[in-house]
Amino acid sequence: MSATWFALRLGRWGIAGFAALAFVSTLIQALGFYQVAGHTAAERAAFGQSMSVLASRFTVILPPPIRPDTVGGYVEYRSYGGLALLFAVWALASASGAARGDEERGLVEAALATGLTRLSLTASRVLAFAAGSLVAALAAGLGLILGATNGGESISVGSAVEAGFVLAALALSCYSLTLVISQLTSARIATAAAGVVLLSLFLVNTLSRTFTSLISVRWLSPFRYYELSQPLPPGGYFDGRATLTLVAIALVAGAAAAVAFAFRDLGSPLFRWPARARSASYDGLTSPAWRIAVLRGVWDRRLGLVVWAAGLAGLGAIFVAMTRSIIEPLLSIQALAPYFGGFVHGQVYTTFLGFFWFSVAQLLFAAFAITQVARWSAEDADGRLELILSNPRSRAAVVIERAIVLAFGAALIAAAGGVAVAVASHYQGMNVPNERLAGATLLLVPFALVFAATGSLLAAWNPRATIGLLGGFAFCSYLITEVGPFFKWPEWVQDFSAFKLFGTPLADGIDRGGLLIMVAIIVVGFAASILVMERRDVGA
Repeated sequence: MSATWFALRLGRWGIAGFAALAFVSTLIQALGFYQVAGHTAAERAAFGQSMSVLASRFTVILPPPIRPDTVGGYVEYRSYGGLALLFAVWALASASGAARGDEERGLVEAALATGLTRLSLTASRVLAFAAGSLVAALAAGLGLILGATNGGESISVGSAVEAGFVLAALALSCYSLTLVISQLTSARIATAAAGVVLLSLFLVNTLSRTFTSLISVRWLSPFRYYELSQPLPPGGYFDGRATLTLVAIALVAGAAAAVAFAFRDLGSPLFRWPARARSASYDGLTSPAWRIAVLRGVWDRRLGLVVWAAGLAGLGAIFVAMTRSIIEPLLSIQALAPYFGGFVHGQVYTTFLGFFWFSVAQLLFAAFAITQVARWSAEDADGRLELILSNPRSRAAVVIERAIVLAFGAALIAAAGGVAVAVASHYQGMNVPNERLAGATLLLVPFALVFAATGSLLAAWNPRATIGLLGGFAFCSYLITEVGPFFKWPEWVQDFSAFKLFGTPLADGIDRGGLLIMVAIIVVGFAASILVMERRDVGA
């Protein structure tokens, strides 16, 4: 079996899952377009104008749309912008798993023992991901074509292929960049370090549309080259030079990763920090704190928690700073006056901040939960779970400890973000109620635990498929909140979304019904994962 084929086999769950997500995303958005845009030329023109006005104030997240009054322009804006982030996260998880996760499981050592060179192994992983990401990206184009056909219109197959190729090129560049970073850092912080770099590159590009001082450096971001192509709407364009730049980034970063891999030892980073000389000791740690399993788990994750807390605090301060600059121009638009007529200015800021900031915070906390679940799945495959259980410890205790450690970590990150938002709001002169802000911030903890409980159950059932399935669950949960109101789905259907259950606590207070449902999901999810884990052999 060739190395590339083996790499494809290892990533088959991710390819199938993200292809399905991309297909469903564009299909539903295309179908939703015909529900909200109207049917006459005048209705669509008015819809496109209102979309353009609103989108111009949210360029910090997505670039301005082209012809949102058409199905191609609408789906390009509503779906492909989000798919760029989704594919970047997929690339991050896949590359860090290939570079470090498979190494810890012994797969890299086994592959090298067959005579495969490190250069060939790295190339096979890059080629496998390139093929898989292209398949998933083309599935997005298929969803758009079917959705437009259902609405009695047609989309150029060539444009759909171009959009898919650009999306795959972005994913591949993020994959190769993560491979490089994973060679330079230890296995423990590889994912976090790569995540910080990719998030920084994303923010450099998006914030440059608001802060002109960043324009001079946004060429460093692969997301910039992705946005230069918008081939789907009428009058759109495919920037071949920008797309080739993305491919060049992937090739150069992939070559750098192969060279770095060739010069480092397995299990070690390319560069090591100088360590203090100390005498060898084989005595166990005597601190009473290490006898408490939860404290050990938190200490083991300390670096990642610090990175997450600092990142969320910084993003919270940035989003607060941008809120006033976004809201004040909207208040001056006469066409939007009816929407703001019932609010005083302070309430507008609070409502908008609740939507603007906490929508992003929810996505970040879902990502945090997924990264922790990925660690649980890896422990099953690399032998760490077997070692933990041999202490001896019960499987129920392992699941409960995981839940408590994650809850503590989520609370620490949420507290850092909440304090940053409160301080920044005060200095911006925004009258944000502290009690509402504290409640909304703390609600992020059970929100993260919903995904953790679902992931714990999946990890107990099938560790290899966990990340793909949990990522699909998170994406579908988010998609329900996006399209559920358009299609007038029943409330009980929309309640399957954790994002819907979270509600808008900063503006309307905590939804007690939603909170109770989240608590029920958490309890049932972790309890079910205990039962499933008790019935499955470790590593099977």
